[in-house]
Amino acid sequence: MLNVVFAADNNYASFLSISLLSLLKHNENDFENINVYILDDGINNKNKQKIISLTENPSCSITFIETKKIDEMDFSVLGLTRNLNKSSLTTYARLFMSSLLPKHVDKVIYLDCDSLVVDSYNELWKEDISNYYCAGVLDGINTSVKRFLGFKDDETYINAGFLLVNLKKWREDKVEEKFIKFMDENQNRFYQHDQGVLNNIFKNQILIVEPKYNLQIYFQTLDYDLARKFTCMETEYYTKAIVDNSRNHPVFLHFCGPNYDRPWFNKDHPYAAIFREYAFEANCEEVIEYLDELPLKAKMFYKGMDNKLIKLILKLIPAVMVRKLVNKNALRYMNNENEKAKALK
Repeated sequence: MLNVVFAADNNYASFLSISLLSLLKHNENDFENINVYILDDGINNKNKQKIISLTENPSCSITFIETKKIDEMDFSVLGLTRNLNKSSLTTYARLFMSSLLPKHVDKVIYLDCDSLVVDSYNELWKEDISNYYCAGVLDGINTSVKRFLGFKDDETYINAGFLLVNLKKWREDKVEEKFIKFMDENQNRFYQHDQGVLNNIFKNQILIVEPKYNLQIYFQTLDYDLARKFTCMETEYYTKAIVDNSRNHPVFLHFCGPNYDRPWFNKDHPYAAIFREYAFEANCEEVIEYLDELPLKAKMFYKGMDNKLIKLILKLIPAVMVRKLVNKNALRYMNNENEKAKALK
C-alpha cells in the first residue's frame, strides 16, 4: 500500500491532475493499493471530478481533505494566520498532515503539484525512517543564503517539494505545536514559508536520500559543474556520480523555479514534450502557455547546452564572478524580506 499527499487550490488543480496521472502510471503495478489524499484549498467540483476520473483502477482511492479544517484546530490561531500573509493555506497545509490525515495513516509521500513522477516509488517506500521525522533531498541552496539563514555548512537543508514523512513520529512528538511556536516567534522571518519551518524544526533529523527523488530544475538543465557554479553551492553536496545517476534515472521531476524553467512555459525545456503528453492525456492542456521570448539567461542554458561555444563560455566564466553577482542579488532579496517582516510587526 502506498500513501501519497498533494496540496492544491483551484488554480493548481490542473497541475495536480497531471502529476497524479504520472504517479498512477508509474506505480499502479507495484502497489496493491494507492491512497491519494488531497489537501483541498478550494478546488471546485468540476476539477474534483476531473481528478477523480483519472483513477480508473479500483485499487486507487482519492480523498479530499479541506484545509480550512486547520482553522478549526485549537492551536491554529496561535500563529498560523498571522504568518500566512499573502500565502494561501495550501502553502502551509503539509505542516498539518498529522492532524488532517486519518490517524491510521503513519507514513506518506508528499509531492508538490508542479511535477511529474517518471518512475516507481517501490524502492523508496521500503526505506526505514522510524528514527527520522522525514526523508528528503538536499536543496541546491545558495551557500551565502544558507549561512544568512543561520544554517552551518554541515547542516542539511532540504527542498520540501518531496517528503517521505513519518506521521507516527510527528504525532508522538507533537511537531505541529513546534511549527506553530516557531512561526509565532519568527513572524515571517523564515525562508520559503513552510520549507523554512520544516528545516528549522527538523535540523539533522532528516534522512537524506538521492536527488532522483526530487530532481530539481538546475540538474534537469545543466551538467553537475555548471549547476553548482550558477547556483553557488559551495558547501558539501551529492557527488557528481550520484547526481549523474539521478539525472539518468529520475523518479520525481520537480519544476520549481521561474517561468522559463518550467516545461509548460518553455518549449525548449528538456521535459517539455513528456509534460505536454501528460497534460493532454489528463485533459489539462490549457496549462501549456509557451513564452514567445525567453530571457537571455534561459536561451544560454536551454539552447546553449547544445552549442559547444556557449557551453565553453559558461564554463570559462570565473566562479568568483558568478558568486559575486548571484550572492549580491540573493542577499539583497533576503534583506528585503526581513524589512517587510519588520514592517508587519
